[in-house]
Amino acid sequence: MALTLTVKLLTGEVHSVGCSASQTVWDLKVQVGHRTGVSPYLQKLACPDGAHLDLRDGAPLADFGLRTGDTLLMMVKHEESIPILLRNNNGRTSTYHVLPSDTVAQFRARIRTQEGVQNDQFYLVYGSQTLEEGRKLSDYNICPGDTVTLNLRVRGGLRSLWGGSPL
Repeated sequence: MALTLTVKLLTGEVHSVGCSASQTVWDLKVQVGHRTGVSPYLQKLACPDGAHLDLRDGAPLADFGLRTGDTLLMMVKHEESIPILLRNNNGRTSTYHVLPSDTVAQFRARIRTQEGVQNDQFYLVYGSQTLEEGRKLSDYNICPGDTVTLNLRVRGGLRSLWGGSPL
């Protein structure tokens, strides 16, 4: 179901946003961020009637009974840590609390310590993107609760896999 919502900032700035009821609050925040320049990590959306004081990022808009023409209030908050999941090479998942402004290098350093993996032995993937050292986690629009995958680098080609000579 298509919706047109009005998002009003405390400054009085107003934006009309087209979305669908099946979209998550996070997806809406990303759209609003493109229009306002405010990172979705710094947005807090609420219904002005007080029925929903904080719209949860992972929830679909339909959960809040929003209809076309409804207005949401957007407040800009200070940066807070978000939980992201790391799935390691054994399929075990760990939760890391990170700041969106953390660099990939900072995140990798925490992983090295907690997972006991050497820096040159792994790389990180979110969705279909390899996380690059010089970028921030927020550059990848990682939603709170999303999973980043730790992949090990294979060294030595086929010999190390099968113990024999390369083909």
